[in-house]
Amino acid sequence: MHNNNLLFSFLSIFSIFMYIIPIAFLIFTVWFALKFLKLQERKNEILQTIADRLNK
Repeated sequence: MHNNNLLFSFLSIFSIFMYIIPIAFLIFTVWFALKFLKLQERKNEILQTIADRLNK
């Protein structure tokens, strides 16, 4: 009986992780995409500034 309760608790914890892991991955993906886009925007600003100075 004790062994079945232990197995049930492991399965319930495992099922909770199966819900949390995709949500955490989605949140990380959105965070990474926003950081990457902001970094690219800053890079483009710097390159535009350099291009403007070269065209003078």
